[in-house]
Amino acid sequence: MRLRSAASASAVILLIALAAGNAAAAFKPAGEQRAFKNAPGVYEWRYEETRGRSPFDRIALHRLSYGPTPPQHPEAVMLYLPGTNLNGEVPLDDPRHVLPLYLAAHGIDTWALDYRTHFIPPRTPAAQLGELREWTNELFESDIEAAAKFILAQTHQKKLFIAGFSRGATFAYLYAAAHPKQVAGLVILDGFLLDPKAAAVIALATRSAPGDRYADDLGGQHLTFDKRKALLELVIGNPDGPAPIPKYKTARENLEHVVYDAAGFGAKGGLANPQGGFSDPVILAHVMVQYDRYWPTVQDRRSALTADVKASLAHSAIPVIAFSSTNISPGWPELVTQSAHLTGASEVSVSKLDGWGHLDVICGEKAEAQVYRPLLDWLRQRAK
Repeated sequence: MRLRSAASASAVILLIALAAGNAAAAFKPAGEQRAFKNAPGVYEWRYEETRGRSPFDRIALHRLSYGPTPPQHPEAVMLYLPGTNLNGEVPLDDPRHVLPLYLAAHGIDTWALDYRTHFIPPRTPAAQLGELREWTNELFESDIEAAAKFILAQTHQKKLFIAGFSRGATFAYLYAAAHPKQVAGLVILDGFLLDPKAAAVIALATRSAPGDRYADDLGGQHLTFDKRKALLELVIGNPDGPAPIPKYKTARENLEHVVYDAAGFGAKGGLANPQGGFSDPVILAHVMVQYDRYWPTVQDRRSALTADVKASLAHSAIPVIAFSSTNISPGWPELVTQSAHLTGASEVSVSKLDGWGHLDVICGEKAEAQVYRPLLDWLRQRAK
């Protein structure tokens, strides 16, 4: 996939420099093998690669497979790309609420990526985040390309399945557009490719931010990063204990309202819908407490759906299975559906999950039955 002319010259130079500087770089084992009590037989291995000179310029892969040794010729291989502020860490030992863990327990060799954002310490001052002005979609896609190349070599496969949640779905489409012959299928979890008109609206809004702000902070004006972390840890440790905000009876109830009322997700259960029984606040807390603090603002300032990307996807005929929540906005499922059909494949399946919030798709109370299980069946069918 060629870079569009709208890309800055500095971004192009950076990509070329990284490609040259990392020609000899490779993923290396990091940490010890991990087992899971509630997923007997599943093991995790972690690999890390340096992608530049900064301490932030690193990515990592988590491999989850069945058996004490990595399989040499697995039935199916899937790379999972997390959403904004998320990473490839396993948040809790429960395959009912962790998709990579569930798939690994059922024989799918599953890999999950840590973006560069995972390597920014949360206490890093904003003044030291200038590097993020170059962390474009293209740069992250190049990281995904390096990860996929390593996975294919390790598993002796010619193709792999690419899964993406939220913004990770955007990256999944971008990788598929650049490397269609390496993709056996796309798994889209509540995400899409933002069209140029919508991206222009977001870009206009972000231009009002200070010129030296290159990263979005997970913490907000009222629920700061520290307050957010404290609330999540309270819910994990003692969900029925006192809430930080007196008007709520318990920490659990406090978090229920935080996620249900989240303005950035429509304020009607868009982020998650525990009040409707679609998610458990304790599970949500385990997932949310592992979020990475910062995300590069530059990725919201132009559309990833370029003419080149659209044309490449249209000729790829890559099969797609997609799942969409409904609570963020009435038009959200249609955006997921439109993107799912961009590959021009005859095999496109889109499931609309009524009443679900965004996080409910990956860790909700009904996710195992309505997302994990049909996804597993789809992967097995395509792997044959």
